[in-house]
Amino acid sequence: MNVRLLFGGLLCALMALPGVSGCRPTPASVPPPAVPVAQSAGRSSGWFEDIARPAGIDFALGHGGKTPLVVLEVMAAGVAIADFDGDGWMDLFLVGQEGTGNTGRCALYRNLGNERFQDVTAGSGLEAPGYYMGCAVGDLDNDGRPDLLVTGYGVNRLYRNRGNFRFVDVTRQSGLESPSPTSWHTSASFADIDNDGRLDVYIGRYVIFHDKTVQLCDYGKLQASCGPLFYDPQIGSLYRNLGGFRFKDVTRQMGVDQAKGKCLGVAFADVNGDGWSDFYLANDEMPGDLFINEKGRTFREEAVMTGVALSAAGQVQGAMGIDWGDYNRDGLLDLIVTTFHFEPTSLYAATRDGVFQNRNVEAGLDQPSRPYVGFGVKWVDLDNDGWLDLPVANGHIHDNQELIDKFSAYRQPIQLFMNQQGRTFVERTAEAGPGFSTPAVGRGLAVGDLNNDGLQDLVVCDLEGPVRVLINRMTGTGNWVRVKLEGTRSNRMGIGAQVRVVAGGRTYLAEARTDGSYLSSNDPRVHIGLGKARPERLEVRWPSGRKTVLSRPPVNRELTIREP
Repeated sequence: MNVRLLFGGLLCALMALPGVSGCRPTPASVPPPAVPVAQSAGRSSGWFEDIARPAGIDFALGHGGKTPLVVLEVMAAGVAIADFDGDGWMDLFLVGQEGTGNTGRCALYRNLGNERFQDVTAGSGLEAPGYYMGCAVGDLDNDGRPDLLVTGYGVNRLYRNRGNFRFVDVTRQSGLESPSPTSWHTSASFADIDNDGRLDVYIGRYVIFHDKTVQLCDYGKLQASCGPLFYDPQIGSLYRNLGGFRFKDVTRQMGVDQAKGKCLGVAFADVNGDGWSDFYLANDEMPGDLFINEKGRTFREEAVMTGVALSAAGQVQGAMGIDWGDYNRDGLLDLIVTTFHFEPTSLYAATRDGVFQNRNVEAGLDQPSRPYVGFGVKWVDLDNDGWLDLPVANGHIHDNQELIDKFSAYRQPIQLFMNQQGRTFVERTAEAGPGFSTPAVGRGLAVGDLNNDGLQDLVVCDLEGPVRVLINRMTGTGNWVRVKLEGTRSNRMGIGAQVRVVAGGRTYLAEARTDGSYLSSNDPRVHIGLGKARPERLEVRWPSGRKTVLSRPPVNRELTIREP
């Protein structure tokens, strides 16, 4: 039975012992019982099964055979995993470009349980057209319903969640409207930069592209989309939440106007452990930016000083997807950045002196990543052994890449790297199943437990085909703890809170975030695999500075912890 416990303060924390009965769960919010892994094994020829079609998800993208495609046409497609109706099941929002004109498509799917979904787009308020790129999720008014931001070329749309899969467009009053028809908005991320209990937002922007800029480049006798070096950069913006779905641009005021531009990936994290959210920008063929938060007053840029501005070779790199996570369990958050082909994925490992070391070679990620163009990426413990694994969605930006270079391809496999106790990674794409090994033009990737069985699933956007909903069918997996946070003084979703679990004498660290990857948003619940260990202590450090401590929390259960 999947137990949901509501810890409303110190009293409940003291009562959190094995077999807790002192805090009554809220029945309307309790996810239905999990399906044991053994019952669902054997359906697929690999560790993951693509259930999109049988589940009722018919979202597909494509350009109708048009070729060659310009750079604006080859970058988009994002996904959000969130419980939009509060029933305990993670729903799906999908967005991307479709056809040969400046069109985009959004789709909203309700999770019905039992691995079935219902298209509820019609009447949702999300039908407005736009040249869409990606999405971000956060509870902006702290009402318990996650709101939605959709980014695109010449368009940003902010939607307030009114419940029952109904959204209201509040963009005009918000201050988040696109500055111009040619502003190219990419990844966006919500975080509370000043710890005032309201989620702020950074919206990345890419390059200056319009009908008077170069459209296609020559590759021998062929033409294809041009790379970022042919375009001038656009600079993203940081917006402070003023309440009432109103935001103020504080980019210059907070020192974030020093960004290099050409941003594709955005991810927040408390990098130095001081209780304030910092963030990194993955800039395409530009040095990366690491902005350190000065207690909510301003940010200072430290990418060069800390060693995360350039590749291991000391060069700029194509940088698309990014994520933070403690892959080697040393209590420090490490950074992963996916890159262009012939450039290895960059793994920046944090050290105690505040700098990062590029360990892509030692970790075994160098050679396997070089043939591919990486986009979506996420640190996630897929087998609950206590070590963060690494799925990567790949796909080239040239739709005729096979004609340009016979040794490369437009469609590429989704790679899976399994963590070997924090020392190295082993590629297990073949064992993961056809949902991984069958080539796609991979872009957005998001993770979350879609069937509430305690195993993390993946959703991957294909720029030239149907979305892949990859359900985790691994057997013999380890123990786990999952936490849904409810902030009171902090933001309602608890974004920015750090969760530490002590089990088997070791400490596991995770941070509550919905961002990371590429153009996408992830399951907000904090999931920590434990291997064979059982949790002895769980601590939540809230953005407000408060702490919640539980002794011997239940294992293999989802807990709802409310900030005292």
